[in-house]
Amino acid sequence: MSSQHGGSQRGGPSGNNPAHPGYPAPLGHDPAKLDKSKKDKDKPKPMTPFERAAKRVEFPADAYEDLTINHTPFARRPGFNLKGGTPTQVYINQFRVAPIVAKDAYQYDVALSPEPEHPAVYQKVWDSNTVSQIRAKSGATWLYDGRKLAWSNQAVKEIRTTVDLDAEQGRPPPGPGSKRKPNKWEVIIKPTGNIRLAALEAYLKGKAAWDNSVLECMSFLDHVLRQGPSERMKLIKRVFYNSASETMDLDNFTEAIKGIYSTIRLNESINSGGSGLGVNVDVSNQTFWIGQKFERLVINYLGSINRSWGTSDLPKLVSILEPEKRDGVWHQSEAFKALRKLYNIRFEVGHRGKSQLSKEYRVKNFTFDKEKGVQNAQTVRFKKKLPDGKLVEVSILEYYKKQYGTILRAPLLPLIETTRAGCFPFEVCTVKRLNPYPFKLSSSQTQSMIKFAVQRPPQRKEQIAKMVANLGWGQDQYLAKFGIKINPQMSKVPAVIIKNPVLQFDRRSNSKEAKNGCLDPSTRGRWNLLGMKFLEPHPEPLVSWAFVIVDNAAPLDAVKAFSASWMDVFKGHGGKVQTNPLFITLDKSKQFGDAMYNMYYQIGNNFRKSPQMVFFVVPDQTTLYERIKKSAECRFAHASQVLKAGHVRKNNAQYCTNVSLKVNAKLGGATSGLTKNFFQVPTMIIGADVSHSAPGAGLPSMAAVCASVDQHALRYRAGVQTNGYRVEMITRTNLNSMLPDMIRDFKQNNKGQAPQHLFYLRDGVSEGQFSQVLEYEVEEFKNIFREQKIPVPKMTIIIATKRHHIRFFPERGDKNGNAFPGTVVEREVTHPFHYDFYLCSHVAIQGTARPVHYNVIHDEIKMAPAALQEMIYHQCYQYCRATTPISLHPAVYYAHLASNRARAHLDLSESDKNKKDAVPKPGAKAQSSSGSSTGTPGPDSEPNPLLSFGKERPAAEAEKLRSSMWWV
Repeated sequence: MSSQHGGSQRGGPSGNNPAHPGYPAPLGHDPAKLDKSKKDKDKPKPMTPFERAAKRVEFPADAYEDLTINHTPFARRPGFNLKGGTPTQVYINQFRVAPIVAKDAYQYDVALSPEPEHPAVYQKVWDSNTVSQIRAKSGATWLYDGRKLAWSNQAVKEIRTTVDLDAEQGRPPPGPGSKRKPNKWEVIIKPTGNIRLAALEAYLKGKAAWDNSVLECMSFLDHVLRQGPSERMKLIKRVFYNSASETMDLDNFTEAIKGIYSTIRLNESINSGGSGLGVNVDVSNQTFWIGQKFERLVINYLGSINRSWGTSDLPKLVSILEPEKRDGVWHQSEAFKALRKLYNIRFEVGHRGKSQLSKEYRVKNFTFDKEKGVQNAQTVRFKKKLPDGKLVEVSILEYYKKQYGTILRAPLLPLIETTRAGCFPFEVCTVKRLNPYPFKLSSSQTQSMIKFAVQRPPQRKEQIAKMVANLGWGQDQYLAKFGIKINPQMSKVPAVIIKNPVLQFDRRSNSKEAKNGCLDPSTRGRWNLLGMKFLEPHPEPLVSWAFVIVDNAAPLDAVKAFSASWMDVFKGHGGKVQTNPLFITLDKSKQFGDAMYNMYYQIGNNFRKSPQMVFFVVPDQTTLYERIKKSAECRFAHASQVLKAGHVRKNNAQYCTNVSLKVNAKLGGATSGLTKNFFQVPTMIIGADVSHSAPGAGLPSMAAVCASVDQHALRYRAGVQTNGYRVEMITRTNLNSMLPDMIRDFKQNNKGQAPQHLFYLRDGVSEGQFSQVLEYEVEEFKNIFREQKIPVPKMTIIIATKRHHIRFFPERGDKNGNAFPGTVVEREVTHPFHYDFYLCSHVAIQGTARPVHYNVIHDEIKMAPAALQEMIYHQCYQYCRATTPISLHPAVYYAHLASNRARAHLDLSESDKNKKDAVPKPGAKAQSSSGSSTGTPGPDSEPNPLLSFGKERPAAEAEKLRSSMWWV
C-alpha cells in the first residue's frame, strides 16, 4: 500500500552544515522526535506518522534508514554466548504477544477542511456526536491516532460528513464582524489500504528490509495496545497515570508520581516460537508540579529559590515581582526572571462562567514591558463590546468586577499570558495536576525522589504485576476485536553469568585475601583494599603539595590530623610522598582569583617546584567547586582534589583510601589490572559522550572522548571541548583536536606501535543516530589515522545505553534479589538479528539494578560474542576509583566524568554562568532584564571554545596535566 511516511525514513537531513563543513545539519535530538526549536512560530509543522509513532515506540536503527535487505550498515548477530558462563534463567519485565492469527486491519486517512490551526481540533471532531454515531452505525471497532490515521477491524467505505462543534456544544455561531471563526468542519475518512502483518513477520525473520508497511504495522499495534488504557487513564508519552497512582510530595511545589510505563517492542522471540513482539511494562517515577492555586504555586516555588521571597502575603509577592528602573528602562526583578520556569504549565480558570467549560490554557509568558514595567490588571486595558454594539475601553480589573462580580485581591501582580491569547490574573487560575516538571532536581528533591523510587527487585516485580493487571489486557475489547493476546506473566529467558575476573595488584601487596597481588572478588562484587598496593604507583613522588582551607571550612588541627592519616594510608597503598605538605588558609580578604594566585606561588616558592597536587578543604555546601577547578587547571595546570570538611573532620580510613585512588590516578598511576589479557595486538579503547546542559540553560553541549593509552587499557587520556548547542554528533574539528594526541600517547606507551584494533564505545545516542556515528565520527577517525600516516586499525563500534526500561528478576540472585554481576541476556528482549545484548556488571547498593544495553553496530575485529562480553564485563573492574565493578564500561564512564568536569573550563564568568543557569525551558523566549529575548542558541551557533590548560604556566606543564586523568 502507499506510504504514510512521506518519503525517506532517514533520521537526518541531507546536505552540509555550514557551521561544520561536511557534516549534516546538527540535530541535537532523536530525529524521530519533532524538533520543537525549529517549528514555525506561527504555524507549527505537523509531525509525520513516523514521528508520532517514534514518540511511543522503540524503533530499531534501520527504521531510520533507506535500506535493502542486502545492504545495511549495521552488524548482524554472529552467534550467541553458549559457553562463556554459567547458564541460568531470569524473568524479564517484557510480556509476550502471541502470534496474531486474525485477518488484516484496515487503515484510513482522516482529513478536515479547512485545515485546523490547532491539532486538538482533530480529536474533538472525531469524538463529536456526528462522527461517533457514524462510526457506531458502521459496526466496526475503531482506533484513532488523534491526527491523520484511523484503523478499523472491518472494511468501511469512505465517510464524508460535516461537524458543527459550536452547535454540538450549544454555542451560537459567530455573528457579523466577530473575530471568532466558524467551528464547522468538513470530514473525510478515506480507506487507504490494509495493515499487512505479514510484512512485519518478514522483517522480524530477516527476509525483508524495514519499510513503510512495517512502520504501519507498528503504529497500528501501538494504538491498539494503548486505546483501552487511555480511555481510563492519563497518557503522557509512554506512561499511564490514574487517580490510584502512588504519589509523594518532594516539597510544596513538586511531587513524584509512579506511572505505568508501557510500550510495544520488537524482539528475538520470533526465533523461539513467539511473534517477535513484546510489551515492556515498568514502573516510571516522574516529577510534576503540584496542582494548586497558581498564586500559591508561585509563592511556594519562589520561596524554594530564596527564603526571603517566601511569603503568604500577596502584597509582599507584588513587591518582590516589581521591576526596577535603571537608566530610564524597566528591568525585571530576579524573582520575576525566576518565573520563566513556569512557562508551559497547564492551568484552568475558575471565575464565574468559565469553571463549567474546563478549558485548559498554557502559560506563555508574564506581562512585562521594558518601557512600562510590569503590566497588571489595572494597567492592561482592552476594548469590550457592549450589548448596543459600542466599544468601551476597560481594564482587566474592571472587567472581572463588572462581568463576573469578582474583586481581585492583588490587581498589581503581573498577568499570565497564554498560548491561546488572552491574559488572566494569578488568583483566578488553578494549576492542573500532572504538569511535568522538566528541570534538574535540587539535592533535597533528589534525596526525596530516591527514597520514593527505590524498590528492590521483589517489590518492583510485584508492582509491575499490579500494573499489568491495571492495564487490563484480558478484558480489553480493542485487543480482543483485533485478535491480539498478551501473556500477563513475565517472560522467563535464558541467561549466562560470566565468571568474575581476578584482579592484579602489586605483587608486594600484603593481604590475606590476595596471593602474589592477585585478588578474586568472587560474586560479591566488592573487594577490600586493606593491605593492597597499587599495580602502578604514580611515577613521581609528591614533593610540592599542600592542603588549602577554604572559607574556614575546618580547623587547622583537624586538617593536619587528616593529612597525617591520609599519608599513612596512601603510602600503605604504594603512594610515594617525599615531603610533608604545606598548610594554607585561603585569604578571604582578597578576590578569589588573587587568593588562588598567591596560594600557587606560596606553594611553589616553599618547595622550589611547581605544585603537583593541592587538596582544597571546602564547606560541605559550597558553590566554589568549579571555580577551584577552573583556576587549578586552566590557570596553573596542577592536579587538585576537593575534600568536604565533614569527611576531613571524621578522618575515616576508608575515605582516605578513596582519596588515595583518585590521587594516584591523577598523578599517573593505576590502581589494578586483570590477570587475563584480552588483547593479542596493540588495542585502543575509546569512550565518548556528549553532555547537554539543563533545558534552556543556554550553555553549550560538551563533547568528551577518552582513549586508553597503555597496553592494558588502565590509563586514559581525555579530550574535551564545546560541541555546539544541543548537538549530539562530535564535530570534525573536535575529533581532530583530540585524537592525534591520543594516538601519540598510545605509541609512546606501546614501544612505538600504533593501535591495530580499536573499540569505540559511544554513549548518548538513540537508534536514529546510529548511522550518523558511523558516517561522521567513525569516518573521521579513519581520516585522522590516514593523516597521521598510520594504517587504519580494525574497528568495532558499540553503542552503550542505560536509557531503557528492561530489568532482570533472577530466580536466584544476590542478597537484594538482583542478578549477579556478569549476567548477560541476549535472547527474547534483544533484536531478532541485530547484534545487541544486555549486561548487568555491577552490584546495586539499593533498588533494582539497571543493565546496560550494548549494541554492536559495526564489527571488523570479529571477537566472538562470549569473548567480547567477557572483555567488557571484566574491564568494568578496572575503574580506577572504585572497589566494586561499575555498571558501564570505564571508557564511557570516564567520558561522562570528563564532559561534566569540563564545564568548569567554560569561558564564562561565574555571574554569566549563573544568569544562564536561571533561564529554563528549551528554546523558550523570555524578556531578559534588558528587554531582549534570551534562550538556548540554535544548533548552528558556535559557542566559545573551552579555556585552555595552564594559560599562566609553561606549555610542558599544561601538557603534563592535560595528558593525565585530571577529571577523576
